[in-house]
Amino acid sequence: AANLAAALSSVFDYKVLAIDTNITTASLGLHFGILYPKVTIYDVLKKNFLLENAFFPYNENLYIVPASMTIEKNYMNPYSLQETVGRLINHYNILLSHVTDDFDLVILDSAPGFSVEAVTTMRVADGNLIVTNPEYPAIATTIKLIEYAKMIKSPLAGIVLNKVMHKSYEPSKEQLRDLFKTKIIGEIPFDKRVPEAISNKIPIVLYNPSSKASTAYKTLAARLIGNKYEPSLLEKIKGLINI
Repeated sequence: AANLAAALSSVFDYKVLAIDTNITTASLGLHFGILYPKVTIYDVLKKNFLLENAFFPYNENLYIVPASMTIEKNYMNPYSLQETVGRLINHYNILLSHVTDDFDLVILDSAPGFSVEAVTTMRVADGNLIVTNPEYPAIATTIKLIEYAKMIKSPLAGIVLNKVMHKSYEPSKEQLRDLFKTKIIGEIPFDKRVPEAISNKIPIVLYNPSSKASTAYKTLAARLIGNKYEPSLLEKIKGLINI
């Protein structure tokens, strides 16, 4: 979500709002250097803050609504945690209706796996993009998510394969397409510069725009908005020599 938001806002001049809907294991803010925000999505849901109060302007086109990196005291009680997550289902549509007209695109960064937060986000989204790794545990979870999306008739934009290394032990794209019975619209290669970018708290598409992963993210972003991305000469050279 971080790199898609960065690509859409910086390369394609889209005005983007990215919201961390993963309130229990938040991570979106980390990619943008937002570690201890004063207001989070938790405050919006539990304390009735306006969603706009949680906006963190990253640049003129990109705004982030982070989740808390700390453990709330109420999380000690599992029933309270469940209540908080339940509020997501009842309030997201209302919250988003107040801001969607101000942005070209709103990205909801969901929790990984088949969690309550993940399926809640699927329910309120106008379209879902499932990101998975070419590893069998992740594949099994992805199949569940696809089935759930179909069950609730939630639009599915497609599948994105992440950290692809094209090793012999990885299922092929064709095999995965047959398993998912859903189109695979993007493939992000494994790129050793991605952990480096995360360590520097900058999305890879901004930290190293010509890296293999950056090119893949920009290509994916273009496809999602019905556009086409033409890699630079440097990006093409790096792709050819696999660096």
